[in-house]
Amino acid sequence: MRNRRRRGYKFTEKTHSKRGIAATVAATVLLLWYLAFIGLSFRAEGKLSAYFGSAGVMAMLLTFGVLFLAAGSLREEDSFQLFPRLGLGLSILAMVCWIGTYVCGFIL
Repeated sequence: MRNRRRRGYKFTEKTHSKRGIAATVAATVLLLWYLAFIGLSFRAEGKLSAYFGSAGVMAMLLTFGVLFLAAGSLREEDSFQLFPRLGLGLSILAMVCWIGTYVCGFIL
């Protein structure tokens, strides 16, 4: 017991959550998608076609799906919580960005 504490490792059966990793990757892609759309919008001075608007609405809706995926991955037993928490945080950030942009668009 004393030897194990000194080395600082412990054997465990935990694994990384596949749904948590998927949620993290999807949230990262949605954030990159958001940044690309913001860049395109600035370059076109806000005069993009309706196709870009539709793709943005679709990305905002996908963000809700990723949020539910990340929240569901938090409930998995015997898994590390790094990727589910990271996926949840990134999906909340993406949701705030997309919704904030649309709210500012309606107000201004």
